Formats: sequence, C-alpha cells, structure tokens
Amino acid sequence: MELRPSPLKEALRAGKTVIGTMLTELVTPAACRVVQNAGFDFVIFDTEHNRAGIETMAWVIRAGKDIGLPVIVRAPAFEGQWPTRYLDLGAAGNLFPRVETADEAERILRMIKYPPMGTRGLGTGCGHDDYGGLEAAEFTRWANENLFVVVQLETERGWANRDAIFSVPGIDACFIGPNDLALSLGLPGQLDHPRVQEAIRDIFDSAAAHGVAPGIHGFSVENCQRYERMGARFLAFSSELGFFLQASRAGLRELRGEVSG
Repeated sequence: MELRPSPLKEALRAGKTVIGTMLTELVTPAACRVVQNAGFDFVIFDTEHNRAGIETMAWVIRAGKDIGLPVIVRAPAFEGQWPTRYLDLGAAGNLFPRVETADEAERILRMIKYPPMGTRGLGTGCGHDDYGGLEAAEFTRWANENLFVVVQLETERGWANRDAIFSVPGIDACFIGPNDLALSLGLPGQLDHPRVQEAIRDIFDSAAAHGVAPGIHGFSVENCQRYERMGARFLAFSSELGFFLQASRAGLRELRGEVSG
C-alpha cells in the first residue's frame, strides 16, 4: 500500500474549494463510481439519519478507496466505537454531527488520533491499510496527518461556542447543517431568515480565522454559489435523492407540456 497525502487536505491548503455530495439511500459500491464519474471531489455517506449498517458501509468504503474517491462517513454519533470502525474500514475521514463545545471536539480528536496525539487503538491487516499490515510507526504517523476531520455545527449552542471549537487543533473543516441550525433557532425550514444567515456567516468567518475550511450542505446550485461567495470551501452539493427528484420533475413538466419545449 502506498501512503498518499489526503487529496482534500492538499486541495484546501492550495486555496481550492472541494465539492462533494451526500448519499443517503443509494448505498452501493456502484454509487462511488457514479459519484466519481460525475466529477465530485468526495462523497459523504450519511448513517446518522439513514439505514446503512456497518456491513454495507464496509462495501462502499472499500469501493471508494479502490478508485481513489475520498469517502467521509457521518456516524450516528461520536460516542463509542462508531467513528473509528469506519476509519478501520478505510474511510478517508469522519463527519461528526451536533458538535457544541470545545470539550466535545477535543474528545473527538483524542478518539480518532493514534498516540501520542490521541488514544485510538491500532488494528492492522484490515481495510485502512489495505490488509497489508504496514509498519506501525509509519502508518500511525500517516493516519494522524491525513485523516480528514469535519465537525458539524448545527445548533444555537454550537454557533455560540464556535471560536472555542475551532481553536481545537486537528479540525480540517466545519460543516453546517442548515436545516437543523434553523430548527435550533426556532425557525424550522426558514433557511433564508436573516438570523439563520447571520449564524452561517459567523460560523464561516470564525472557521476561516482559525484555519478551518468553512463548509455547508447546499441543496441547489444557487445555494452553493451563495455559500461559496460567503466563504465556503468544503461544499456538499445536494444528494442522490435531490438530484433524482429535481431532474425527474423538470423532465416530467416538459413531457406533460407544462413548459415550452
């Protein structure tokens, strides 16, 4: 196995914006190839709100790793062994939902980093080292440097604690869940409300000031373009369900004569 630098970290260090998508129901090895062929830089598999179990994730993570597509997994939580199990299977990184304090962020980093940076246990001869049993010192040093760590700020409390959270060393990107952020602010579904937009700007500005890539889930081209103008550099563009519904509705409107041909 050749230990290569994280392409996401390299792109962000070069000042680029990386664009991926989130898959929720289309959880098959073929999905990784489709995402790559579409031109995305990474894929997020959501296991927080959806059904995919660890056996299914083993297949899709392997598929992504084999074709060089960074697979990031949003775990059901950041407790227990969920995040490190995905990493042992070969995931490029984790997305941690509902991070609200610096203590939580510190606990996350300790859990997924190997000593001396953290407390993660070492398994060799498995997915993350291509079953090769790499030399432990070299592999753990590479993993500590290259695993991609994303913390999700999606509550009013996380917004308030943003500077303390982003001060924790080892965070590569933040990720705003706009639906949950609006819900937490008592504004469900009102993603364009001035207070929601204020929170997004504050989180982006704070992340950038601490060397963390600002990120968010955008549900349309217009959303993503606006967020990029606001400073986002780690973008998740829609989802497989979003793409299917959008294209299907547009096509059906035309077929049924609701728009001019």
